[in-house]
Amino acid sequence: MITVDDVITLALPKGTRVAAGATGLGREVTWATRLRPTPPAFGHLSGGELVLLPPQMLALLDERLTLEAAVRQLAAFGVAAVAHVGAVSKAARTAADEAGVPLLQLPRDADLGPLEREASRLITERRREVQRRGQEVGRRLMELAIAGEPLSVMVRTLAELAGRDVALEGRDGRLLAYHAPRERAPGRSRVEPLLAAGHPDLARWLRTAAASSPADPPTAARALDGEWARIVAPIMGPNGLLGSLSLVVPRGGHAPEDGPLTARGAAACAVVLAREHAAASARREVELHVLDEVLDGALRSETTLLQQAKRLGHNLLVPHVALVVRLDPTTPGPVRGHDPGREGRWAGLEEVMARAGAAKAGRDARALWRVRNNSAEIVWPVQVATNAPRVAQQIHDDLAAALPGSDGANVLSLGVGMPRAGLAGIRQSHQEAKQALTLGRRLKGPGHLTRFDDLGVYRLIFAAESLPELRSFHDESIGALIAYDREHGADLVRTLDAFFAARCSPKEAAAMLHVHRNTVLYRLDRVREITGLDLDDAGVRLRLQLALHVHLAVFTGEA
Repeated sequence: MITVDDVITLALPKGTRVAAGATGLGREVTWATRLRPTPPAFGHLSGGELVLLPPQMLALLDERLTLEAAVRQLAAFGVAAVAHVGAVSKAARTAADEAGVPLLQLPRDADLGPLEREASRLITERRREVQRRGQEVGRRLMELAIAGEPLSVMVRTLAELAGRDVALEGRDGRLLAYHAPRERAPGRSRVEPLLAAGHPDLARWLRTAAASSPADPPTAARALDGEWARIVAPIMGPNGLLGSLSLVVPRGGHAPEDGPLTARGAAACAVVLAREHAAASARREVELHVLDEVLDGALRSETTLLQQAKRLGHNLLVPHVALVVRLDPTTPGPVRGHDPGREGRWAGLEEVMARAGAAKAGRDARALWRVRNNSAEIVWPVQVATNAPRVAQQIHDDLAAALPGSDGANVLSLGVGMPRAGLAGIRQSHQEAKQALTLGRRLKGPGHLTRFDDLGVYRLIFAAESLPELRSFHDESIGALIAYDREHGADLVRTLDAFFAARCSPKEAAAMLHVHRNTVLYRLDRVREITGLDLDDAGVRLRLQLALHVHLAVFTGEA
């Protein structure tokens, strides 16, 4: 585009003065025209014009028409600026300042006919130049896109051709690529937080632009701070919005070609992103087949499977940790900001996995994952075994943050297996993660992260859960106490559990239960009477304590 400031510099005579309305010098000028000497004088205006007012023109139209009134009427038509030959009244200056329409005072000897032609010629030539420049850059970028160049090359090339910082963001606002070609450019470290802060407002505009053509997207100007702004265009794919492309420009100082270059760049990036999404979808299908074979044990050939995984970038012979994440079915609604029809509540898992990123487990690490019903199963490579807890906590926190409302962490449970290598090791870690998830929800309820290596004796209990001997051991040890508590409203089982937790100290157990020490001693005597067991015997104490663990882990729901 060409602005009022451009026209003043390139087409208007020396001595032209901005009398008022300087805030509008960045307005786009679409044409230059003189006001018609006969009514309707304003009928031919459609907005964006530089209107030239000859001397005595207002008096010829209406002797009562003042420059102030003319400025206000012209502002209502959306003109870019008003150029006047003659004196400018204070009232006219006030009207121009209020409307933000530049009021230009031309020299008294200005010839408006040649000025009109020169300004119109300038606007036409600039439009052609901007169009030619946009086509040239667009052709260059499209050649790179067709040649299969990555997004980083597209962004760098556009930045160098435009002489601007260029930012490419995903549809969720994540910065996918950035390049700053100039020393005086703001740079990524300054711009990235500004882009993130402005994303919610930008997202609303992007939704309105979602119906635009991928080959000819619209552009918009958005302020980043008091010094910098962005010219942004949506990147559209066959199935909707893929992201956005921005040129970072000085606020109020963008060039005429910035908009077309942004649009051409977005169109070329749409080709690359659409191709990458298609490739990612195909890759995802193959990865799912690999993971199904690894975790479900239906192996075609171990050697073939390892080779296929390696071609996808997964070395299954190095240590991996398995994680199983469960979303409590009582959780209302889908993951925030995503279509509930896409894998239901887990529609945001892919983006969460991307945010967790290779930085959590090594620069080149890639995770395998799948969704089953209301659970997600993840196999994550860990270069060092001690990284596993950090990876698990980060995934838990990212998923919890993505849930609607503020209580995501209270409904998200995660079980973590031991880091193990090889197909058999990964399968074992997966089983451990499922055990950790199940026992964690039984012992602590939903909303917690449970590691298999923290389960202690519960690992043995879980392994023996299906054995009839476990039920017999439980019933023979504390079945009578459970029945007594149920019939008499007593609290013997809880007291016995507190007694063991207090290292067999009646005083400490009383403090834990908020009762008198004599109450604990009385209840322990009732335990001895009902069970016939001697609590002073270390073997008896071990038996009862193990039975309490079994009760808590397996049979609590029956109490």
